[in-house]
Amino acid sequence: MSEKELFDIVFLPDQVTVKAAVGESVLDVANRGGLHINASCGGEGVCGRCVVELRGGDVEASPGLFLSDEEFKNKLRLSCRAKCNGPARIFIPLESRGDASFFKKATQADESVKVDVLDPTIKETCLILTPPSHEDNASDFDRINSALNDLGLTDLDIDLAALREMPKVLREGNFKVKLAINNDIAIQNPEAPPYARIVSIRPQEGSDDYYAIAVDVGTTSVWARLVNLFTGETLPSVADLNGQISFGEDVISRIVYADRKDGLQKLQRQVIDTINRLLERLEELYPGYRRKTYLMFVAGNTTMSHLLVGVPPKNIRLAPYVPPAATWPTLKANYLGLNVEPHTVMKIFPAVSSYVGGDIVSGVLASGFYKREELTLFIDVGTNGEIVIGNSDWMTCAACSAGPAFEGGGVRCGMRAAPGAIENFFYDPAAKKHYLGVIGNGPPSGVCGSGLINVVAELFRAGVVNKQGRYVEGSAPLIRAGEDGLEYLLAPASESAGNHDVVITEIDIENLIRAKGAMFSGYQTLVEAVGLRLGDLERVIIAGGFGKSLNLENAIEIGLLPNLPLEKFLYIGNGSLSGATLAALSANMWRVAHEIKKKMTNFELSETPGYMDKYVASQFLPHTDASLFANG
Repeated sequence: MSEKELFDIVFLPDQVTVKAAVGESVLDVANRGGLHINASCGGEGVCGRCVVELRGGDVEASPGLFLSDEEFKNKLRLSCRAKCNGPARIFIPLESRGDASFFKKATQADESVKVDVLDPTIKETCLILTPPSHEDNASDFDRINSALNDLGLTDLDIDLAALREMPKVLREGNFKVKLAINNDIAIQNPEAPPYARIVSIRPQEGSDDYYAIAVDVGTTSVWARLVNLFTGETLPSVADLNGQISFGEDVISRIVYADRKDGLQKLQRQVIDTINRLLERLEELYPGYRRKTYLMFVAGNTTMSHLLVGVPPKNIRLAPYVPPAATWPTLKANYLGLNVEPHTVMKIFPAVSSYVGGDIVSGVLASGFYKREELTLFIDVGTNGEIVIGNSDWMTCAACSAGPAFEGGGVRCGMRAAPGAIENFFYDPAAKKHYLGVIGNGPPSGVCGSGLINVVAELFRAGVVNKQGRYVEGSAPLIRAGEDGLEYLLAPASESAGNHDVVITEIDIENLIRAKGAMFSGYQTLVEAVGLRLGDLERVIIAGGFGKSLNLENAIEIGLLPNLPLEKFLYIGNGSLSGATLAALSANMWRVAHEIKKKMTNFELSETPGYMDKYVASQFLPHTDASLFANG
């Protein structure tokens, strides 16, 4: 396409200009410009979350299902359905933006991650070699191998990059060198000797650190942490929104998008670009680290792992739900387009099934419950909620299709946990007034998942919402009739950031009940499948970013979590990133991760007898079986 056929689309308030062609959607153009617009459905036009405002020029569009005639008259458009046909100026409102401000902090210190024995696969070996002569004219590599053989290291391979550096480094260092050797372990055969490979060669003079990068590739966000392999120090992590979110906010929408023409390549490019942005931020914090980085350990759900590598994920969502890969070969990280040295290798955590992925295996590794006798429930609450139940002897697992409500999806004024999101809510029944806690302490823009739980729990406790999730008319002055039935006014337009009323509708509550019911019935099904009861649980471990802001009492109040003493609950933070860190620090931990994967027995809940009955019974607040939530 020639330059004459292209025109400028200016996105506000970012003042980013992107070239566009006739017929391209505004959403696709924004994606190409690196601007995130919320599109839960992947641009299919069925979620209504990608609203933008036309402030100049024109686009081809119609009101559709989600915009009223008045809103369309006021220049609001769905970006996925608005087609470019000339220069235009497009404003992306706050509620439609993929707000990454939370992740733009310089760093975030994490909980300490330590191993019992520091044993990374990268080892350093120093050699003092006899320089070549007419009498001893063995090749440089043979000379090194001979010295290594004397140390008991045989049959070593060498990276091409190290081989190319070798002649210069040997002579500049007067044949006194240090080698970085990757003693890769054989996962399938623990008794096999490690596969040793020389990955770098440097002069002996001066000191060097050796690093690994632990990465958590989440559906919403990506985290990276630098790990010192010789000291065991774990440096503060950095994060950013996963660039794929503009192609769909859940794994199913991304699998569908990947099946489009060039869809897989676009999704892979987005996650690679996201990781590269994090590598640049690490470079700013720790200049020169990439030259000293030899390993990357990556944990992600099954779909994210496939999209990272560029393997079509289509069959993950098709019966009998068989992913192309559950274990992964060791990969050259730069081959995927990551901006690292050629000697950096990538190891991806194994998955258990299509919907219980490497992030859960990594989280279980980080939690340590795989080596304890107490009966433990491990949960990662999200759109695709994962559950593991077991102890050191056995483990069962399943995935629950909870839907997007926990991340603000499917909610009239829902949004992610970002500045402007209502996170806390307190209701005074006597005064019939409420108090809001907003992330960033500014005016509210919407409600995040944890905020929705807190609102519903408080209103249910006060008798404003009944067991069916319906508002009790006359119980609170802020209940009013809305487009979708009764709704509760959290903040009027005059007090909100988006100049619109922030409300919780009965449909929002219904979506939350569906989501919490999917999770709770999953716990019940797994526990009863092994002949136990929820009351037998001795510990509940909550992983993931959502769990950090979860009010346990409110989560129990609505029936999301089992009714157990609060001291039995433990939050471990980003278990996926922590598990990847442990694997970087210890070859044995990497081996244990694969043992955990093998130990887990996966249940497809939709095919497990009794699950649907339990799900239906959970569609009340907190449950139809009052004994499950009886105090005492």
